[in-house]
Amino acid sequence: MKKLSWIISGIGALLIVGGLLYPLDMITKNTFIYMLLGGSVTMFIASMIRAYAIMKDK
Repeated sequence: MKKLSWIISGIGALLIVGGLLYPLDMITKNTFIYMLLGGSVTMFIASMIRAYAIMKDK
């Protein structure tokens, strides 16, 4: 479960880093906002899964 949460966190980080395409005029402002919010929510959910997995092991 921890490995899965790290993979989900990586996907969220890629979404956030993908937001760098906005200053290059490759994506629209709405897509930029969706990528930032989606990436942060994805990383938050992954951290909650990771915390649950750690607490479950103890």
